[in-house]
Amino acid sequence: MYQIFVVEDELLIRQSICKVIEGMAGPYVLCGEASDGELALSMMQDLMPDIVLTDIRMPFLDGFELIRHVKDMMPWLKVAIISGYGDFEYAQRAITLGVDHYLLKPIRPAELVEVIEDMARRIDQDRQKRTLPGGYDTDEVQQALRQHFMQQLLYGGLHTSTLLEKARSLRLDVLKPLYQPVLFSFGAPVDHALLQISVRNLMERMELPLYCFSESNVLTVLLDGQDAQSLTERVYQFNAILRHEVQEVSPVITTVVGSIVQRLSAVGQAYHTASDLLKKVFGVSLGQVVDVNDAAQIVAEMIELGDPFGPAFQQKLQRVGMGEVEALVDEVLRSPEGSRFGSTLMRYYALVDLLKMTVQQVVKAGEDAGPDVKDVASRLSGEYDLLAASGTAEGFRDTAIDLIRRFVSLRREPRAQEETLGAMKYSHVISRAEKYVAENFCDPNISLISVARYVGLSAAHFSTIFSQSVGRSFISYLTAMRINRAKELLANTSMKLSAIAMEIGYNEPNYFSHVFRKSEGVTPKEYRNRTAAADRGV
Repeated sequence: MYQIFVVEDELLIRQSICKVIEGMAGPYVLCGEASDGELALSMMQDLMPDIVLTDIRMPFLDGFELIRHVKDMMPWLKVAIISGYGDFEYAQRAITLGVDHYLLKPIRPAELVEVIEDMARRIDQDRQKRTLPGGYDTDEVQQALRQHFMQQLLYGGLHTSTLLEKARSLRLDVLKPLYQPVLFSFGAPVDHALLQISVRNLMERMELPLYCFSESNVLTVLLDGQDAQSLTERVYQFNAILRHEVQEVSPVITTVVGSIVQRLSAVGQAYHTASDLLKKVFGVSLGQVVDVNDAAQIVAEMIELGDPFGPAFQQKLQRVGMGEVEALVDEVLRSPEGSRFGSTLMRYYALVDLLKMTVQQVVKAGEDAGPDVKDVASRLSGEYDLLAASGTAEGFRDTAIDLIRRFVSLRREPRAQEETLGAMKYSHVISRAEKYVAENFCDPNISLISVARYVGLSAAHFSTIFSQSVGRSFISYLTAMRINRAKELLANTSMKLSAIAMEIGYNEPNYFSHVFRKSEGVTPKEYRNRTAAADRGV
């Protein structure tokens, strides 16, 4: 499948291009469209397209700047410029940026189809190079020696001077201001030979020689940078690129980001800490990105504080009736403190706490028979797959409700109040972002980039922690908020569709209708008519 994104500020031209793509036979999908470069950059970071068709002269961010940014984030991208300007200077700049095609308006549909099919063939050729042994020509012995050097660096034991000597003999520049190890665990089943070939070709293209497979399915990459902020941004961009490049070989990848260190001799300790964390969180945070510093803070809070729900919850738990359990859980999740459950680790810890509480209540309820605590715990653990349940917000909610109902049915004595759990490192960031979006989603210029800038993170970093905390991508979250507001206006007002589109942040009514139909399965007009008919009892 080839995902195609269209960037064009002229509505009629953009619509005609999209119509051609939607009418193409074969595995071609129009994954998104935007009217300017800044909005497109934000959306593409979530959608990860394969092909981009873009104009040059656009508001906020022109086509050349857009191409430069997306090529940094998505080096696999195939790009075609569709422009009304045929100046030699423009064409020369396009070549410099690695543009695959330069088309002049007006463009014929057959010509557009031909260009898209050509870029698809180039994508297939690139994929074949990434997965076939003949796709590289690096000396095998030299490559093996570099991987061996990386293992020695990670496992420690060698003096820095010895490491520097080995690096010089292998023509490796290893003296950098900052280092950061990143571990990637690839979910089974995986063709390990194909995976290693794909990774090797990617690392060569990106000129990143310091990597190795410590196990058949665990890749460690050592990234470097001049300062902590730029290095963090590079780590999250590389994570996105790697996931895209090997998605056909391994669709599920769990990432652990190690600590930033300043000394080459400290890389080994940073690696071991990250490796230990990977073993602990692999089953809980499958497919996610976990930062060593974040996890260390969460674990410390878990050890220090016994109750993830807080004392207010415990007070209500002693009085809540069976029919009020669901409302109690929802109240906790909607509260400001509910953001702590955006972490898979915290959800898992909370469910374990509820299970422990329920086990104790089962034992109390059967005091005369004297049930064994271990037997009860073993039986209940078999009934609830807490690892799987903590993987999603919905699974966490359902399992928490079930465990609390079980507790309430056996409740006898109130539990002692315990200290409340402190907020996690990024909970306040997500809360600020959600509040900002809620107040500004009607602004047509709001984007992932502008919100990331508001909370003080890079776009790549913010995109990752937002999707993991909220359970959906930023664009999906913003679109859902806009569509929900549109549904209210359609159902309760007589506003024109164009006015509603402007009200919720879409400058173009046709684009609003396209997004609405994609989300709800019906056009805005059909939704309004259906709602009106339901109100009349028709």
